[in-house]
Amino acid sequence: MGRRRRKKVKKVRRVAKTTRYFQCPRCGSFTLTVDLKKSENRGMRMALVRCGTCGLYCTFEVPEVLERIDVYNKISDAAYDGSLGEICGEVEAVGEGPEPAVQEEG
Repeated sequence: MGRRRRKKVKKVRRVAKTTRYFQCPRCGSFTLTVDLKKSENRGMRMALVRCGTCGLYCTFEVPEVLERIDVYNKISDAAYDGSLGEICGEVEAVGEGPEPAVQEEG
């Protein structure tokens, strides 16, 4: 006589969630997105960084080994060092810039 066969219990593997939105270093809202696209250069990818609130837009090349969080860390480090303009080109700060001309009546 044989024993009854036991059921195998399958273990469910959980996949780590990737963060889609990050906190913008300029305005502080959680609307900063980092997209990675293919680049013409071998071993490099194009990083597109956009903020939906303040309008921060930045594109630059990064090595293929970097992930979204690494690109975000690079942007935030540059913003806090004051060298964000070197990476992204000329970036205007929120609330600064030439004031609109006001015409006086009379």
